[in-house]
Amino acid sequence: MTTKASGSSLPCPNPGCPNIVDQSAGVGRPRQYCSEACGRAYRKLRSSQPETADIDDYAVQVAEQAAHHLQDIVRLVRDGQALNVLEKITESQLFTGDLTAAVVQQARARKHKAADIAGAMNISVDKLSRDYSAEACARRQDRRQRKAAPSAPRSRKPPSPRGKPGGRGRAGGADGRAGLAPPDDPGTTLANALAHLHRASGKTLRVAGGESQVTASYLCRVLAGERLPSWTVTHQLGLAYGADPADLRPLWEAARGYEMTAPLTLHAALRGLHLSAACPPYSAIRTLSRDGLSVADIRGMLDGSRVPEWERVGQLVEALRGRADTIRPLWHMAKLAADAGHPPHPPASTGPHRLPAQAFG
Repeated sequence: MTTKASGSSLPCPNPGCPNIVDQSAGVGRPRQYCSEACGRAYRKLRSSQPETADIDDYAVQVAEQAAHHLQDIVRLVRDGQALNVLEKITESQLFTGDLTAAVVQQARARKHKAADIAGAMNISVDKLSRDYSAEACARRQDRRQRKAAPSAPRSRKPPSPRGKPGGRGRAGGADGRAGLAPPDDPGTTLANALAHLHRASGKTLRVAGGESQVTASYLCRVLAGERLPSWTVTHQLGLAYGADPADLRPLWEAARGYEMTAPLTLHAALRGLHLSAACPPYSAIRTLSRDGLSVADIRGMLDGSRVPEWERVGQLVEALRGRADTIRPLWHMAKLAADAGHPPHPPASTGPHRLPAQAFG
């Protein structure tokens, strides 16, 4: 047996416990916890902690939302809307608290010492343990995610392959146009698009996850719609799958519940819906549209060369299982820009998923 060094004491590692563990007396291995109860509680907490990838993704999500909120403040300040700015600043205090708690979780997941975390925050270790315990941070995250529940998918079955829109949940006449299924929620639409890109790429979860810097298990949950990825992960997945991330951005923003107002977003959003529907041929889309959209109409709306009236755009959105309330504001902005003499320009094809060859069937 070895004798413990004298004068050694450390804070109890169990979050929220203010006691100090005295390691200076007795023989044998130094004590790690102030009591057996604290030891059991700490081990139970560690065994139930989420993966580092989940912690990172949540922290990035809150940071991106805070950045989006700050952009709104900048815009309102430029417009001189002082009262709205003050309201936004008050709201930003919630973002600051949630973001701080999320990054504290990140630091703990990376095994940073409590003293180092507290030092970076310019607070005492006791205050860190009291105000930012693992339980307090988890409560903040749970509260925030409950508020965002309508925008983010919680759990659903993995998307099944679909060669054409209408492959599930449809009934009606022989022409296939009757009984269109209701639109997917935005989170499901994004997951469907990513799942289609994954299948089309032929890559394994491990390879695609490695290229996107996430684990295979986390990527599996993203593709199944059980996790809503950060924009960084979504962007990396788009690149890994050979797609244009710009086509995924509108889907991701809709899934996050952001308001989209850029005119050029319309055609990217429509191409994103096309990806989510597994890139069906234009002939299949024409069959599903109520009044039989022409192939020229469909091509023009997807490649960005046309901004037709909403009736035509709405039919395309419906056929691709999109939501009109998400796309119509984008159409309105694009229409105003086109009427003001700024017509859209067809984007150059950047990959097999921009306008796939089978789409012209």
